[in-house]
Amino acid sequence: MSTTTETAQRSSWASKSELVAAFGSDVAQAPFIVVAEFRGTKVSEVNQLRRDLEKNGMSFTVVKNTLAKRAFAEVGVPGLDLHLKGMTGVIVSGPDAIASARVMKDLLKPIPTIQVRAGYFDSEVVAGDAVKVVSDLSTREEMAAKLLGTLLEVPRQLLRALKAHEDALAAAGG
Repeated sequence: MSTTTETAQRSSWASKSELVAAFGSDVAQAPFIVVAEFRGTKVSEVNQLRRDLEKNGMSFTVVKNTLAKRAFAEVGVPGLDLHLKGMTGVIVSGPDAIASARVMKDLLKPIPTIQVRAGYFDSEVVAGDAVKVVSDLSTREEMAAKLLGTLLEVPRQLLRALKAHEDALAAAGG
């Protein structure tokens, strides 16, 4: 083998390693990852999806399946590699998995050619249909608001009961 060919191969391996490291870093930080097939999708639709996801703190990456498998293995995302077949895109969420799932669901509605194969949520691989269920879950903020409402209801009821008792005493002349 010539030195030019050897240098080109080393350069190729180095750039692939950099791609795996960069992609793996994004995946490692994400609470929600989606693997989707985009066969038959227009380039303009993929580009628009990518821009819309980025506006919401997410990303859509088209990556070679072998490189994605390496990245998933390196960052400890087991099982998702089984869904890497054909033309694959990986959607990486922002810091809020539920909000990201909702945005993704809304953005994918008008693009029927993008098929969700699987996702990775809460350290578990979930089937494509289950990914949609994630978008129906309450966000942290919604759950905190519900909890706060529940916690505040008990003192409200106590105050109403005390006020009713006070009004009853006042009406009785006491």
